[in-house]
Amino acid sequence: MSEYSNGGVVRWFYDMDADDIDVAGGKGANLAALARAGLPVPNGFVVTTTAYRYLVDSPQIRDAIDRLEVVDPADTDTHAVVAAELRSFIENREFSASVEAAITDAMASVESTDGFAVRSSATAEDLPSASFAGQHETFLGVKTGDVLDRIRDCMASLFTDRAVAYRARNGIAHADTEMAVVVQPMVDATAAGVLFSADPTTGNRHVSSVDASFGLGESIVAGDVTPDHALVDTRTDEVLEYTVGTKTVAVELHKDSTASEGTRKIGTEQTRAAETSGTERVELPSDRQESRVLTDDQLRTLVRLGERAETLLGAPQDVEWALVDGQFVLLQSRPITSLFPRPSPAPDDDSLHVYISMGHMQAMPEAMPPLVRDVWRTYTGSALSAIGLDSSLSNPTVEAGGRVFIDVTPFLRHPDLRSGMIERIAAVNEPISASLDAIVSRRPKEFESRGITIGALPRYVATAGRVARLVAPAVPRIVRNVLGVLAGRETPIDDRSWALVGELFLGRVADAPTTKARARAVFEDIDIRRFLREVYPQISPLFLAFALGGWLTRTFPDQPEDVNAIGRGFERDVVTRINLGLGDLADIARDHPPAAIALRDGASLADLESVEGGEAFREALAAFLDEFGHRGTGEIDLSRPRWQEDPSMLLAVVRANLADEGAGDHRKRVRRLANDAEVATARLEARADHGLLGPLRRRYVRWLIHTYRDTIYFREFPKQEAARAFSAWRAALLDAGELLVAKNELDQSNDVWYLHKDELFDALDGKRVDVDIAARRREHARNVDLDAPPVLTSEGEAVRGHAARETAPEGALVGTGVSSGVVEGMARVIRDPKAATVEHGEILVAPSTDPGWTPLFLNAAGLVSEVGGAVSHGALVAREYGLPAVVSVHEATKRIRTGQHIRIDGSRGTVELLDTQSATSDEEHVEYSETDSSRVD
Repeated sequence: MSEYSNGGVVRWFYDMDADDIDVAGGKGANLAALARAGLPVPNGFVVTTTAYRYLVDSPQIRDAIDRLEVVDPADTDTHAVVAAELRSFIENREFSASVEAAITDAMASVESTDGFAVRSSATAEDLPSASFAGQHETFLGVKTGDVLDRIRDCMASLFTDRAVAYRARNGIAHADTEMAVVVQPMVDATAAGVLFSADPTTGNRHVSSVDASFGLGESIVAGDVTPDHALVDTRTDEVLEYTVGTKTVAVELHKDSTASEGTRKIGTEQTRAAETSGTERVELPSDRQESRVLTDDQLRTLVRLGERAETLLGAPQDVEWALVDGQFVLLQSRPITSLFPRPSPAPDDDSLHVYISMGHMQAMPEAMPPLVRDVWRTYTGSALSAIGLDSSLSNPTVEAGGRVFIDVTPFLRHPDLRSGMIERIAAVNEPISASLDAIVSRRPKEFESRGITIGALPRYVATAGRVARLVAPAVPRIVRNVLGVLAGRETPIDDRSWALVGELFLGRVADAPTTKARARAVFEDIDIRRFLREVYPQISPLFLAFALGGWLTRTFPDQPEDVNAIGRGFERDVVTRINLGLGDLADIARDHPPAAIALRDGASLADLESVEGGEAFREALAAFLDEFGHRGTGEIDLSRPRWQEDPSMLLAVVRANLADEGAGDHRKRVRRLANDAEVATARLEARADHGLLGPLRRRYVRWLIHTYRDTIYFREFPKQEAARAFSAWRAALLDAGELLVAKNELDQSNDVWYLHKDELFDALDGKRVDVDIAARRREHARNVDLDAPPVLTSEGEAVRGHAARETAPEGALVGTGVSSGVVEGMARVIRDPKAATVEHGEILVAPSTDPGWTPLFLNAAGLVSEVGGAVSHGALVAREYGLPAVVSVHEATKRIRTGQHIRIDGSRGTVELLDTQSATSDEEHVEYSETDSSRVD
């Protein structure tokens, strides 16, 4: 029993600090830190994890925890059964006499006329990476004789169904988590609420958000009232907004002396009968229901307390507060884990900077590991440097949440550059354009033109001269090629033109003599001169094609289907070649029934070796991979495997084709699209042929369409060749990883992705690099789960602008229509295409769609994507295949479920959810965060 003696069972706030999480849990350690720093925290103590360990020191409990550890995170039923056993075991255990004595003695030292607040404090809660908001129990107004029982109940709440599920989803071992309990005197508050020291809605670190209501804060938590809501600028103390809510009731301390057990809170549930509770709900007089809770001065005082808590605890805080006798007290403080990280490095001036997400521009917004981010920051920086546009910025690129962001502030500060940039970005990504427009409109003073100062004039002149010298040699060839297209001569674009794109990036890596040299070559500056001199003139007709498409759209604004149709049916198009190749593979399998049967049964590539016809299939697949094996999903993320490394996704598509299509159907589809293009061309020509000038207009439209079709099918060729270079970069860096494994610097080759560039170079040079790879992997996993904004400010504000849709049906999700047409069908939500298939007629719902997703379009009836724009890959493929498509639909994969019946309108950019009953939830889970209504404890 000496292990569980009085020493260490109870610890007072003044005897701990924020580092004592293992002893006091997250909540207890944070309160202790605030109290020791002199912030107004009701005096109290913590029943430590030592007492918890005693309570669970039982073979039954240890066995149940062991069983819980091996349950599949998705098996919620088994989780619930084992968790209920654990709660029952713990609730029926007794503390030792010495532990009870220590707690009783501590209570005797606390002055309390209104009972106690007993709050759970787990060692894995209120941490920067996990809050466990709403998972554990708190009891209010507990009388002295019942405190021990409520402490035991709090400890048992470590195994509520929600807490168990949360740990399982976040990879936190149940055996590694313990429960302490905070005991404080109950405060009789006249008002209470929640303070966020950073705005949880926008992420702005300079704006605090306050919710306030009369009485105790439980009326807000339970959703019984609409609290007052205020925003305060922490730099100026200005109250930016104060909205008075409707507060019909207040929760107050129960004054009945017979009250004993206390009110029990878990999430938003009230689970004890009112006659025995420590609190009661009181209806407010009508004149108070819509009266203001806090004055401006009180708001400022409260916000300053939140700033002190944030400074002390090192992160923006979610603070529960109460107003007692005109003075604020802090009842709880936890990090706001839902905030997207601030950009790093921070700007070196005091002005607002605005960054756009490189990933969103590329329709691949997912997090990337450190080395991949370094690759893209290096290339972006070198490109800007080559044309002299980096001199106005100390950090042209920054990182946040595992993503790369580009600083566009200089463009926004110049009206002419700003309008042109926003307009051009709208064609690529409408939400980014709308977000930039929103931040400029809301904060115009931050973007007033600063003009060109005398001191800066030489720099601007030098930049203009450098750009002119770079571009001038290419202009004659660009003009000649474009005029040749317009004159009807053969398009000066061929496969060799596109090979130059790959060679520009690939050559120096391939030519390097050693593994070390190849890794360094990946990061060498772009030869921008060669690009402009050799590559750009060759591909310039493609930009003409995009312009011609715009002219056709403006010429025939009421015939978008026909305009889309004339851009389809090209057998040379890269996307079409990929899908024709996959269809041919399915036909080869059909010609060899044993191979087809094996594939349908899930055979791997190795399994096919011993199957009749398997070798023919394998040879055909090898030929396909020779041409397209360098492609894959998330291609700009070099850490992701390519098809040549893992063809399992391709085999899954072949299986789907075997089930859903007949022999040759894929080629018939392309011929049908080509025929549709001819029919659409005839309709558009006929539409133009009216009136006196009709014949001239008809010839003009025929020329437009002919020239457009002669050039537009090359649209995916640049990506095809750039991806070849990305694949080579990946191989070079993995080879470097293998070399470091041989030197015992890394455990496995793919650990290389979790080094930074300088660390990689040092390690290759034989220097010792001390890096916690496991910690960086965990950080990357957390970043993957973050919802990255398309636009981010240096203040941490996640700016999300949305284009207005006046004609959108009520309740519809709104995005950008990029391929016209209307289709209804069952949704298929896919987040990772590697092991997924789309059944014929389903609507693909995806976070993004780069070329690696192309095979999934074969059976899809439509597309909904969370990111993208009119010229993103998913939009181009959808138009090529005649699929209605809506992109940039925020949180589409969370708001739509597999099996749900939806209607998408690719012309209006809307997605209607036609039912809510048929969807399956196998791909969804509930997330709990500080901004949920269930955010308490």
